[in-house]
Amino acid sequence: MQTLLTSLLCLLALSIGRARAQEKPPPLTPCTVRGLSGEVVCGSVRVPEDPAKPAGRQIDIAVVIARAIGPDREPDPFVLLAGGPGQAGTEMGPFASEAFGAVRQQRDLVLIDARGTGRSNPLRCALLRRPEDFAAWTLYPPESVRRCRDSLAVIADLRQYTTANIADDLEAVRKAFGWPQLNLYGTSYGTRLALVFLRRHESSVRSVVLKAVAPPSLIAPMNYAQDAERAFGLLERDCRADPACFGAFPSLRADLDSVLARAGRGALRAAVPRGTGGTDTVPMHRDAIAGTLMGALQSARNRIQIPAALRAAAAGNPAPLLAMVLQYRSGIDAGLYIGMHLSVSCAEDARRLELPKAREDDGRTFLGSSRVRMLAEACADWPVGAPSREAFDPVRSRVPVLLVSGELDPNTPPRHAEAALRTLTNGRHVLLRGVAHGWTNVAACGSAFVAQFVTAASARGLDVACGETSSAPAFPSAQARP
Repeated sequence: MQTLLTSLLCLLALSIGRARAQEKPPPLTPCTVRGLSGEVVCGSVRVPEDPAKPAGRQIDIAVVIARAIGPDREPDPFVLLAGGPGQAGTEMGPFASEAFGAVRQQRDLVLIDARGTGRSNPLRCALLRRPEDFAAWTLYPPESVRRCRDSLAVIADLRQYTTANIADDLEAVRKAFGWPQLNLYGTSYGTRLALVFLRRHESSVRSVVLKAVAPPSLIAPMNYAQDAERAFGLLERDCRADPACFGAFPSLRADLDSVLARAGRGALRAAVPRGTGGTDTVPMHRDAIAGTLMGALQSARNRIQIPAALRAAAAGNPAPLLAMVLQYRSGIDAGLYIGMHLSVSCAEDARRLELPKAREDDGRTFLGSSRVRMLAEACADWPVGAPSREAFDPVRSRVPVLLVSGELDPNTPPRHAEAALRTLTNGRHVLLRGVAHGWTNVAACGSAFVAQFVTAASARGLDVACGETSSAPAFPSAQARP
């Protein structure tokens, strides 16, 4: 009897060993990715589109791995999570190289296309089809949204493109490649994804860096008007503190009010290119201009162009300002996978919008309630998944988390990071002076302290003095000539 039992146990151990041997990581092939040098390989991991139907439609999650450069590679990679929602992670190569070269000395950099973006069953649509779409009040023309929804429904169940499912896809990728833990970097929407992953798969996380923090509890765009108003006030502050800027543009708020009033009367018209060639001249809606100004405030380098553009428009030359509108809207249409963007935003933000509150609270801001109204309209007939019961609760964890905010950020300002920090007991919040939504003007500084944090998996003793004393780019001297 003992001999039979021993034989059975040996057979069982042999079968388990064979099964584990067959669980090989997905194949990786050398590839070229813009912005990444050195050894770069690409692959994918197949997951069910609907986790409740594992035998149903499968989708491939695209993965790019930039191998560590140094001789002593750590087993836990550094994973970049893109913003949006709707940006593709594998398109972040130039940023990854610039910002995380020091991290790559010891760790692989991993870029992943979230489901619905890049090469992970992409849900791309062009929303701005007609010249008037570029100048309309909404970023989501209703006819284009309906066309987008109907065309994508053929290749995807739009209800399955949610942050929770994306987080579970990331865990499937981790398991497939045998990584013991992950170091996560999230920017903007990527911070929400990182926090949701932390909630759902905490043991799989070694450290987290959150830049421009948008926690699950945040209802975007309910905060946009108030936070953008704050950011415009900081622009006025900085212009007043610069003698040349204030000398050339002493009435920045009055210029803003004048331009928006003229646009409200239909008095600002722009020549917009037609897809078939030529241009059409169309009235530029007030909300199109206001939304573009919020977009410009996101960049420390773009915000300093605002005073001259507003002054020129108020004085009768709207061309520079209208060019900003066309560039901003074209960039959104080209840079976002709109189907994924709407599936996430409609399922997780639109269901929590309060239009009466937005109209009441935001009426005196330059942005007003336009961003709230446009998302509500776009999501009215968009298929949405059901969020989990805890989806919007604060994330609680003892994993080391570094939260980074730009003082000037118009849509994820420091107060949202402070809110997230309350339940992250091993977290630290770093405020970067003179920085907006991105940190291109302090890239070297940020690279240094992020690498220090990831190496130690601790914010204790972190040297962030360069960010705390940084300043915004100076206003261009050419602007300041009377």
